[in-house]
Amino acid sequence: MILASNRIGPEGAQALAEALKINSSVRLMILASNRIGPEGAQALAEALKINSSVRDMKLASNRIEPEGAQALAEALKINSSVRDMNLAFNEIGAEGAQAVADALQRKTSVRDTTADDLDDGAKESNDQVSGRRPFEAPVRLKPLAGALKTNISVTSIKLDDNSIGDEGVKALAEALKTNTSVTSIDLGRTSSGVEGVKALAEALKTNTSVTSINLCDNSIGAEGVKALAEALKTNTSVTSIDLGKTSSGVEGVKALAEALKMNTSVTSINLCDNSIGAEGVKALAEALKTNTSVTSIDLRYNSIGDEGVKALAETLKKNTSVTNINLDDNSIGVEGAKALAEALMTNTSVTSIDLSWNAIGDEGAQALKQVIEEKKKMGFELRIEF
Repeated sequence: MILASNRIGPEGAQALAEALKINSSVRLMILASNRIGPEGAQALAEALKINSSVRDMKLASNRIEPEGAQALAEALKINSSVRDMNLAFNEIGAEGAQAVADALQRKTSVRDTTADDLDDGAKESNDQVSGRRPFEAPVRLKPLAGALKTNISVTSIKLDDNSIGDEGVKALAEALKTNTSVTSIDLGRTSSGVEGVKALAEALKTNTSVTSINLCDNSIGAEGVKALAEALKTNTSVTSIDLGKTSSGVEGVKALAEALKMNTSVTSINLCDNSIGAEGVKALAEALKTNTSVTSIDLRYNSIGDEGVKALAETLKKNTSVTNINLDDNSIGVEGAKALAEALMTNTSVTSIDLSWNAIGDEGAQALKQVIEEKKKMGFELRIEF
């Protein structure tokens, strides 16, 4: 059932709730952006105490406030069918957050909780128009982090675009030392710094469940990336890591490259917009000569130039695992394009390369087009954007 943005209000939610008390077929309810308020949330909560069919309920941007969150939390303690619930941007405050946390500590069925807004009594702002309202204090996260220490069913944590800062990340990291269910963490644009990421890195040395981490657009710098790299030398669960726009620089990527010589689990890396230049790519290229797990690498906006892409091309003559490379906007010229074309002629794993916004000229484009045609004749499909 999809009724998002229909202005159903509290009365509409109450009518739906009455129907849910007897309905046994509805599995999905998307009611985001309907201004159902606390009253509507309370009515739905009462229905969930009886209903046993709903698996997924989306209630983002409904102004349910602490009272609504508390009612839903009480329902979750009883309900055994709900697996996913989204309460983002609802002004649930610290009280609501604590209630949800308490429910999660007792709950073994809820897998995914999204809480993009735990702002205590915040008023509407321009941020809400774009669907984002940041945390105003990292302490709001602590109840949820505490719940994760004992909860064994939540698998995904999405906190992107919330200013939880180092203290919030530290609280989460502490929970991950004992939590065994969370597999995905999104901390993009959370004002995290070096100290928060260091705590997360320490947790990853013992955590064996987390497979995906997003830290994009956080000023963790080379020091933060070095801490993560050290953790990745022993961690065997993380397969995807997004470090785009984290100010890692050359030193940070060099540390990561060293880790990749030992790590056998990471398959996808995003290093876009990190000013790693030719020197940073050379370090990565060297690591990829022996690494056999990485399949996708995003190097957009790094000014690697012809020198950097030539080093990468040499590696691709030997590497048989990388399938997808993004080199968008990297100051690559004709010589770089030709070097790539030569490498791709013998490489058997790469299926997609993005060379958009590079000055490869007609000569470089022609060399790449020729590779595409030759690959097609051999039965290989190669997609190159330029």
